[in-house]
Amino acid sequence: MYLKQTILACLLATVSQAALADQLKLKTGYPESYVVQKGDTLWDISGKYLAEPWLWPRLWNINPQIANPHWIYPGDVLQLSWVNGEPRLGKAMQGGKQVIRLSPKTRYENKANPIPTLPISEIGPFLQTDHILADSQQQKTLPYLLGSDEKHIGMLEGDTLYVQGALTPGQMYGVYHPGAIYKDRDTGEMLGQEAVLAGIVRAVARLDDDRTEVTLTHNQREVLQGDKVMALPDQESMPAVFMPKAAPAITPGYIIDLPSKARGGGKFDVVLINKGARDQLSAGDVLDVRRPGAALVTKNGSVQYKELSSVYNKVFYSSNNKPPLPSEAIARVMLFKVYDKLSYGLIMQSKDMVSSGYQVTHF
Repeated sequence: MYLKQTILACLLATVSQAALADQLKLKTGYPESYVVQKGDTLWDISGKYLAEPWLWPRLWNINPQIANPHWIYPGDVLQLSWVNGEPRLGKAMQGGKQVIRLSPKTRYENKANPIPTLPISEIGPFLQTDHILADSQQQKTLPYLLGSDEKHIGMLEGDTLYVQGALTPGQMYGVYHPGAIYKDRDTGEMLGQEAVLAGIVRAVARLDDDRTEVTLTHNQREVLQGDKVMALPDQESMPAVFMPKAAPAITPGYIIDLPSKARGGGKFDVVLINKGARDQLSAGDVLDVRRPGAALVTKNGSVQYKELSSVYNKVFYSSNNKPPLPSEAIARVMLFKVYDKLSYGLIMQSKDMVSSGYQVTHF
């Protein structure tokens, strides 16, 4: 993946005194110790101990053996202890030295790559190459592809292309098609437009008339004239630290899309919600996902699910509709990329499939 060297880590969450007063609740059957495995994430490890894994910073909060609780490596042995009646998880110590269990695999692990907070493979493309354009005005200001001297309509890897706009020679840029336009289902307000990665180019030389010669180094799909060009972020500049925390109180929003285009999503699937920075949300915020309560129809004293009723009953007995059943919290999502009006989040816990239209709210 693009982010092999990116370390996704959680800082210790700032927890109010009132929250600290509530004792952390451990799951039934939690392990007294655990050997960190390759492929683990901090969220997964926390889930072995806590019903609410996003509270894991409190589990590590007062451990004197760990200066950087996000630096955990395969082979590290974690030990549960108790401090003032609160559970604490830290690296096991023996004779003042850290305990590590080496296997043929972990013996040669690269210590430059600690266990990440989230699965890099799932969120990497969204951090590095996927974009949401705020509005049509932003699109008008972006550099765009003019084409090639060979007059190719669809441009392929290795082609020399020309861009209208001043790019930095030697830098890599993404080439994007305009994608889905996202509008608020209630107000019709434009929230943003998806930018679909079509390819990657390397800027070669600046030319007259505010143009740049580029080489197409990679095709994701066909690259076309007029496609927009945006710089790819350096790994060092990408968000690398997430602080899991309860989201602030917001007016309930909803899942506007599943980028996978599947009918439903589960654990470690990405969702796009219609809330963002203007709603005081930020990367690391954790939200509830609620499934709408089932609608009901009453006919001659009998109750039916509206979805399963006949068209006749829906039309002629609509005035007898009962209030829908209560909505139910079925998942938790953690935001990792926040725009002004939209945010990408990763489903971290799920009791059932999550679909577009489901409500997202604070808890």
